[in-house]
Amino acid sequence: MKRGESLIATFAGLAIHSVVVDATAAGLPRTDGTLNGIPLTAVIEATAAKQSHEILAAMPTEYADEEERASLDYFRLLSYQGGRTGLWLPRLRTEVRHSLITLSGRARRSGPTCGDLIRWAQRSGLE
Repeated sequence: MKRGESLIATFAGLAIHSVVVDATAAGLPRTDGTLNGIPLTAVIEATAAKQSHEILAAMPTEYADEEERASLDYFRLLSYQGGRTGLWLPRLRTEVRHSLITLSGRARRSGPTCGDLIRWAQRSGLE
């Protein structure tokens, strides 16, 4: 995966993770079922409504692999940058939001969920 694609995927994952954290804080169990049932519209809304630092505040502390750790560390660094570099996170948030809106609009059924997104990624070999 190219670096830019990796950053988009990581930010999307962080946005999804922040919605899962909110769902569990509201009383839902922290399970695959909760993750799979979250509507993409909730993630789209989170990318628009939450500031980058709010999404980053829910950052996981365990990593699947070294690439994931490196991407998350990069996001931490970007969140503290000012000037032109500081514009990356808002732009990336906009790109992720647009990508999720596009995917949601192309879904074969209405109301796609995070579970659908995971299945699409698996079928495309992107997991």
